[in-house]
Amino acid sequence: MSRNDKIIFMPLGGAQEVGASCYYLKLGKYNFLLDCGTGQAFGEIYSPYFDAPVKMGYIKDFRQISHVFISHAHLDHVAALPEFLQRNERATVYMTDLTFQIAERQLTDRLSISMKENISRVSFMQEIPMKDLSITFHRAGHIPGAMMTLFNFDGRKILYTGDYSTFATQLVDAAVFPDEEIDVLIICAVHARHSMYVKNDEAARKILNQIRQSIKRRRKVYCHVNQLSKGVELITMINKFLPKTEIFIGDRILGTIHCFEEQYISIMTPNTHPLRNFVKSPSVILSTYPPKPRRDTDIVTCNFSLHDDFHSVVKLVEKINPKICVVVHSPPDKTATDTTIEQILMRSPDSQTSFIFPEYCQPFEL
Repeated sequence: MSRNDKIIFMPLGGAQEVGASCYYLKLGKYNFLLDCGTGQAFGEIYSPYFDAPVKMGYIKDFRQISHVFISHAHLDHVAALPEFLQRNERATVYMTDLTFQIAERQLTDRLSISMKENISRVSFMQEIPMKDLSITFHRAGHIPGAMMTLFNFDGRKILYTGDYSTFATQLVDAAVFPDEEIDVLIICAVHARHSMYVKNDEAARKILNQIRQSIKRRRKVYCHVNQLSKGVELITMINKFLPKTEIFIGDRILGTIHCFEEQYISIMTPNTHPLRNFVKSPSVILSTYPPKPRRDTDIVTCNFSLHDDFHSVVKLVEKINPKICVVVHSPPDKTATDTTIEQILMRSPDSQTSFIFPEYCQPFEL
C-alpha cells in the first residue's frame, strides 16, 4: 500500500473513556477529525490532544487537518470545536442543521460569528464528493440531528457511528445503517465492555417515580440535567407518564425545544411553561443550572442512558460483520467480568471481524 493509500486512526481523546471524543483519521492525503468534544475529570474540563498528529509526524502543520465531522450536539463530542477553530481557521466542519442549532445554543459564548463561517450544514444521505473519496451521512438515532459518517476511500468503506441508538427514543427513531458492506467500523460503544449491562430504563423509571412522589406530596421538584437534549427527552417522558403535571422550563432547554419544533418535532403542551420568578406548587422545574437548596423543593439529578446495551452492540457488529472494528468511547467494566464484545464474537463461526481497542493517542494503520 502506497503512502497515499494508507488509513491511519488515532484517538486524541475519548478512547477507552467517555469524554473529549475526538479521533484523527488519515485517508491517504486527507486529514480529518471525527468529533471534537471536551471531557471533565476532578471538576476540571479538558480538551483533546490536538497536537498529537503533528508530534507523531503524520502532518507538518495543524492546519493540514482540513475537515471535521461532528456526529451530534452532546458536549463530549462538540464542545472543543471553538478551541480547534481558533487554531485552524481553514477547516470545514460538517454537521446537520439541527446539530448546529443545538450546539450553537450550548456554545453561545464561544462560537463566534467568524467561526460559524467554517460550518457546513448537511443532510442525511447527502454525498460530499472529493478526489478519490466520497462521504455520505446517515441517521444515527440517539438524539435528533445525530449522524453517522461513511467514507468510501480507495475501494474501502469506513463507517464512523458517533453515538448511535438501535432503539427509538422519545424524540427520535432508531439509527438507519448504510445497506452496504463495511470494511472498517469505528464505533462509539459505551457498553462494548460491559457484559452485565442490560438496558431496562430503570434509571428513567426511578426519576419519574421520584417526581411522582414529590408531586403527590404537593411539592416542587427541581430536575437538574447536564445535557440540553436530555432535558427535552425528560419533558416528553413526564408528559407521557405523568400527564397534566405542570412543568417550568429553563431558558437554555426552552431554546433547544424551539430548535426541535422548527424541525416539526412537537414538545410543548398546555402544561409546559417558561421558567419565570413565580412557580406554583406542585410542579416540576427543569434546568441545566445546578439547583439552590430550598425548603419547599425536592432536587432530582436526572441521568439516564441513550446508548445501546452490551448485547445490542454485539448484535449490531455481528450483523455488519466488518473486517476491522475499532471500539472507542468505551470505558472498562467496573464489575471486572473481563468479557468484551471481541471475546463473544470470537466464538461465532460467521464473524470475520478483528477488534481494536485503541488507547489515548495510540495510532493504528487500518
